[in-house]
Amino acid sequence: MELRVLGCSGGEADGERLTGLLINGCVAIDAGSITPALTVAEQVRIRHVFISHSHLDHICTLPFFTKNIFGHTQEPVEIHALPETLDVLRRHLFNDELWPDFSVIPSPNDPTIRYTEIEPEHTYEVCGLRITPIRVNHLVPCVGYKVDDGKDAFVFTSDTAETDRIWEVANATENLRLVIAEASFPNEQAWLAEASKHLTPAKLGAELKKLHRPVPVRIYHLTPGDRATMLPQLQALGDPRLSLLGQDERLVW
Repeated sequence: MELRVLGCSGGEADGERLTGLLINGCVAIDAGSITPALTVAEQVRIRHVFISHSHLDHICTLPFFTKNIFGHTQEPVEIHALPETLDVLRRHLFNDELWPDFSVIPSPNDPTIRYTEIEPEHTYEVCGLRITPIRVNHLVPCVGYKVDDGKDAFVFTSDTAETDRIWEVANATENLRLVIAEASFPNEQAWLAEASKHLTPAKLGAELKKLHRPVPVRIYHLTPGDRATMLPQLQALGDPRLSLLGQDERLVW
């Protein structure tokens, strides 16, 4: 399995892209940075996009992606997401007002993208991968994902406040190689983390006590302007499993 980090920042700034992961060149998780990180040829190779939730930093390049691949694919790209998330995409994004509706372009029988509802805890087999959405605790309906190719697996928590089930899944995954977890705001902004259902380094430290596996934990979603404050707070946790996820990083198992 090859995991390519297209973007992993909690905000957009010079040199920092929003959330996006690419597995084996053909499956994307979230769409915050598909178009700025990939060539058009690389974008055309993507056959499935699994969206964690509807917040803008996780979906914002989907419109430009659909425009780039239009006319270059034989089959529609599957957009997998919770029913509530797909409803947001239909009503507020691909609505012919904010962006053309590529789920019916060039025709309803031959669209550029196709919406596919997912159900938490159900495993979907695509491109040789087994992808399982796990519901997490965020401001809108949201899932993290377990990705498993039969030999190796990783867990992506997506955006979440305190939660339990995804850590249970991680603990039960024998071939687990990595957990990608979030920390969005410094400890001084715990009130903001609570209001928006995110984690601070201190809150992440409490969450990591639920993970009983000696696997690497890579942190993503730091707010760019708060990175300098958050780094020593993450280091102060003293957890040897912790390090930052890197933009453009490639992990191969």
